[in-house]
Amino acid sequence: MKKLLAVASALALTVSAVSPAVLAAETLATQQTETSARENMQKILESVKQRVEIPSECSEFSSRTEEQYGEKIYNFTWNEKDGNKSVNITCTADGVITNYSILGFKSDDKNNTPNLPKISESDAKKTAENFLKQINPDFPYEIKIYGSNGSIFGNGYTFYIKTYVNGVLFTNGNGSVNIDGTDGYVMGFDLGYIQADFPSINNAISVDEAKKAYSDKLGLELVYRTYVDEDGNVLAYPVYTQEYDYDKYINALTGDAVDVTNYRYFIGNKSESANDAAADGGLTEQEIKELDNIEGLISRTALENKLKSNKLLSIPKNINTDSISLYKNYDDEYTYAVSMSNDKCNIYTSVDAKTGEIKYYSRWGEDDSEVKNNDDSALKTLAGDKAKEYKYDENSHQYIRYVNGIKVTGDYANVTTNNGVLTDFRMNYTDTEFPSIENAMSKEDAENILFDVKDYSIVYMQNYTDNTREIIPVYTIDTENINPFTGKFVDYQNKEITENASSKLEYSDIDGHYAEKYIKELAYYGIGFEGGEFKPDEKITQKDFLALLMSINGNDIIVLKNNLEQANWVYRNSTQNSIISEDERDDEAAVTREEAAVYMIRAIGAENYAKYNDIYVTPFNDVTENKGYIALLSAMGVLSGDGNGNFNPNREMTRAESIIMIYNYLTR
Repeated sequence: MKKLLAVASALALTVSAVSPAVLAAETLATQQTETSARENMQKILESVKQRVEIPSECSEFSSRTEEQYGEKIYNFTWNEKDGNKSVNITCTADGVITNYSILGFKSDDKNNTPNLPKISESDAKKTAENFLKQINPDFPYEIKIYGSNGSIFGNGYTFYIKTYVNGVLFTNGNGSVNIDGTDGYVMGFDLGYIQADFPSINNAISVDEAKKAYSDKLGLELVYRTYVDEDGNVLAYPVYTQEYDYDKYINALTGDAVDVTNYRYFIGNKSESANDAAADGGLTEQEIKELDNIEGLISRTALENKLKSNKLLSIPKNINTDSISLYKNYDDEYTYAVSMSNDKCNIYTSVDAKTGEIKYYSRWGEDDSEVKNNDDSALKTLAGDKAKEYKYDENSHQYIRYVNGIKVTGDYANVTTNNGVLTDFRMNYTDTEFPSIENAMSKEDAENILFDVKDYSIVYMQNYTDNTREIIPVYTIDTENINPFTGKFVDYQNKEITENASSKLEYSDIDGHYAEKYIKELAYYGIGFEGGEFKPDEKITQKDFLALLMSINGNDIIVLKNNLEQANWVYRNSTQNSIISEDERDDEAAVTREEAAVYMIRAIGAENYAKYNDIYVTPFNDVTENKGYIALLSAMGVLSGDGNGNFNPNREMTRAESIIMIYNYLTR
């Protein structure tokens, strides 16, 4: 039976009497701990300031510390006193900066307006590489930049990072560096890092041994998956996948199947703030005051002992202290947040860090009277005939639905009873047709396809269990869904995934073309046409031009060939954004220069200014209608005439001209 105990106000800590000698010893130990904590934070702060220049206008300083699994993390923030500028840094106890961000400076305000970066990707990459060397010059592992992404809204580049230990990928060591596209400075940085022992893989099992272990102990499973199409229909399809063991891997040293938990939960934090400026070891007066603030508080060890010795709380002796964090509220009150747990009980409490007064106490868990969730009779009564399709699963403690002998992903039932009384019931049931699996390939054939196409290799993963953390070398593979009839890899809608589906656009027919530069530039951002040919001199159709315009509204668009689904999406969005009316839809119609001007002005939300035809004067002899639309784009440098004073409003646009029009808008 689940229990909950909450004490929301002042419940004083009761402490058994102790001798003066014992009390004096504890006081001395507490003072030494507090001094050590101050010295450690000061050392880390000084190290950070040697590597990162803090702008003088960011004079307001605050800090926050977190501690879990024996790790101490320092979070430092410098703010502008009466402004929006700030610098935020996170650093580990061994001096590795894992997070950096600078906000409110330079071109931050441009991020809501689509623009192409003004610096090149190669220059931005050099900046990122130099930053990585500067921010952590003594980093113990190897870091590699493995990819980049440009954004027309983020106004810059993101370079992605991977960490390698002894030449082996550490999957929790990913990160990124964000470079401003206008001024070229580092806007942000993050990196997954832990100080830990990484076991040698010299005695790892072979790839063939790992594949056999995978097939025997994990393997692919044929299941049904469902999705909702654009018309709202629920469709089902069979697929081979590692459905219910997605967090299990083959241990590269033992060949066993292991559960890897990459997630941990932080409860509470510590923050302090202060003001003003001067120096001691490179620190301002405000920073020194911040360090002084943590003195005089109950030590973490003393707090833990007092909680466990409080008879009123009756905290189990075998309970683990998962985290003790310190934070400061707006009233300058310091509070400890404490999280404890064992296999039957969870406790969370907040305590005044100076007086020891308990502010909040919560306790929950399961005792021996609880009945497992396997009451078949309750399910039959509540679900009727549908209950026949469900089977109890010992691993998940749920009832899982089976159709044609295989599981249906997402269709499950939970039944909880306590001493025969129903306390919880939940059920998912997808009402749709399930295709036959009569001619589906075997599990062995599907796994052979998987290993033929995908690389099975060793990586390091970190695993959190209870109050410990360890690094495990495991074999991993990208277990994408496999169609059981075709053997092709498919997405969540059962559509085939091609090898180059996510690669940058490349074309074979633009070398030497006057629009080559513009086509390649936009292709980097995913704006362009599918396939190996751009066909720059072909007339652009209405549906394709509208699809390109979606990029202005924050949608990176690769225009797909003969794709009715995308066309419907484009027209639906174009109609909702008043770019075109439903009556104007004509998918394959060519777009004139005048129509292109009207569509773009509508797309950027300027039609209310452009529609007053009589108040505009254009530099073109042949423009009599839609003067405002054409005049505005001409003034912005998006569209121009033929050099003879004419705009040629009725001339049909080519695909190359359309791309240049988009490019001109994004670089205006």
